[in-house]
Amino acid sequence: MQTVERDATSAETPPASGVRAVPDVHLGEAHLAAARAVLDEAVGRDNVRLAFVSGSLAAGLGHGLSDIDLYVATTDDAPRPEVSYERQGFVVQLTPVSHAELDRIVRICRDYTDTATDRWQTGLSDVELQRAVRFAIGTVLVDNGSGVPEAAQARLTIRRVLMNRSAYQLNSYAEDALGALQVGDTLTALQTSLIAVELSLECVLSGVGDVYLGRKFHLRRAARSAALREVLTDVWEALRQPADLGCVQSARRIVVRRLLLVSHLVAHALLGGWDAPLDRVPRFADRRAEGGPVRSPWVTPVRFSDAWGMSGPDIGYRVTEAMVRVWAALDGRPREELLTAARDTFPEDVPRELLDAAVTRLVESGAAVPDGGPIRIEDKEGGVRS
Repeated sequence: MQTVERDATSAETPPASGVRAVPDVHLGEAHLAAARAVLDEAVGRDNVRLAFVSGSLAAGLGHGLSDIDLYVATTDDAPRPEVSYERQGFVVQLTPVSHAELDRIVRICRDYTDTATDRWQTGLSDVELQRAVRFAIGTVLVDNGSGVPEAAQARLTIRRVLMNRSAYQLNSYAEDALGALQVGDTLTALQTSLIAVELSLECVLSGVGDVYLGRKFHLRRAARSAALREVLTDVWEALRQPADLGCVQSARRIVVRRLLLVSHLVAHALLGGWDAPLDRVPRFADRRAEGGPVRSPWVTPVRFSDAWGMSGPDIGYRVTEAMVRVWAALDGRPREELLTAARDTFPEDVPRELLDAAVTRLVESGAAVPDGGPIRIEDKEGGVRS
């Protein structure tokens, strides 16, 4: 099969990771010509309301057996089967899109409208989202008044949907990891925290502008992203299960560190990648040994069109963006360094008293651990497992 290769976003990952990025394989003019030939022969331009090419090739993730995915909404909306065609050395998969499905694509991609009380986009399943994502990353061949938004708007909306959807979903896995540790179920704690890492990776990939849907390309997408260079080694480590799955102390240590990494990735994606793709995710630091305040690993920030929120096993409330910025900086560093970090983060100087008050509020709400305090894992009887 002919392919078009381009350099990956990052030609090489950090040396410590030992992983080299795979060259991107994109849609080329030959692919589009084959798709247009099938469109003309199998449907006819006069009967096309919207036609676009998408799939793994559209995201630069093509491989040796990648099809050209051609999506077509016809004017007559007549039912049609999915059919594969061989054209010009390629396999073109023609997938019909009904008017109802087209309306869903338009509604999803038009704008990010989720609010704290109406989370319809956040609640979409993979199946419901797939064609909207495919449209957002695809190449339009024909648009005869379909009503779809401009490509830049569709991609912005989908990035926001994928970011907040991942953040919202992973909270339940963080809660499951905590609950499992409370009863000594290391296997479930390790597995659910691993799923949380995968969801945070999907969130941050969307935040840096790498849009796709599905787990199979996570490693490849992470490896090619220049924006993830400083956290990639931590991500690789977090995606591996330990050899000794039954050791309670080891599982607890791994789960807590994983979820601190998760909160780091998600916070930076939601804060820095919301309006435009983030060009750099800062290095992950676990400085608990230094005795400063620490964000709770069991808590996740979420971002809607009208509000920010914090969600955890025992909390769920609205917060401000400023509070999320303070929370994201709580990695155990001393208060003096925290004040310096705040000055770098905020456009205006933050008085020490205001920063201290913000940290106190986060601690009181259960979103953070006070200076020198341990990250506690209480069992069902209220005791603490050491």
